[in-house]
Amino acid sequence: MWKWETDKQARGAVVVIHDMMEHHEYYAQVISQLRNSGYHVITGDLPGHGQTTRMNKGHITDFTQYLDRVHEWHEVARAYRLPTFVLGQGLGGLIAIEAVRQNLIMTDGLILLNPLLAFKQSFINRKNTIRTSVRTSSDASRFDPGIHFSYLTEDRKFLDQYENDEMLVRKVSYHWYRTVINQMKSTAESMDDFPDVPVLAMLSRENDIIEPHLTAKYIKQMNTGELSFHMLGGIEHSIFQREQTAVPYYHLERFLSAQLFRIGLLK
Repeated sequence: MWKWETDKQARGAVVVIHDMMEHHEYYAQVISQLRNSGYHVITGDLPGHGQTTRMNKGHITDFTQYLDRVHEWHEVARAYRLPTFVLGQGLGGLIAIEAVRQNLIMTDGLILLNPLLAFKQSFINRKNTIRTSVRTSSDASRFDPGIHFSYLTEDRKFLDQYENDEMLVRKVSYHWYRTVINQMKSTAESMDDFPDVPVLAMLSRENDIIEPHLTAKYIKQMNTGELSFHMLGGIEHSIFQREQTAVPYYHLERFLSAQLFRIGLLK
């Protein structure tokens, strides 16, 4: 786990949860933007990702491993005694939704960036092929899930970083795949259990990993009194992994400020 504290008068703390396959270092730009806006940032690598392990890369035994890790990060954020927010991209969005839904964390606002609630149809079509190819092996057997780097972003700087990054998860276990698929289904079917927490959702219209319109349908079923929703054009799945992030960051900062105003910390 890492903490990046703002040099300015702190307005709040943001927990950042990264996506599948990657690790926290891909969020350096948005972390810098948040710090410049007056927010402490807490993040780290999820189990099976980044610097957490070599033996279990691309594998978890249970989804609660993710929830427990995010709970740890959130407790560190709460220790600042400031308004606390959670930002999750992709898999991180799914984890964040489930952690809030189960009341494992109490946040002042949830930011969802292309949360993993509905894979693109092409991924669904591959499910039976994947199961057939690995069902004779152990649950820990690894396979390539077929997520190309260009699905995440077309930004050349990040694509070069992917190509040379030994910490990226390039193969996942069958058990990981089955666990995530089952959790997606369970979470998507339980949105009416979501507490009244303000939510900002940003989805990419041009998305080769999730189905944005079905994901939007699930998000709009959340039992929240405040939902800010934006369907972004010209942006691939990884919303902040590109040079030009002015539009999504504008929506993010505006949402955070609105919650501080609601709490009474901004006039």
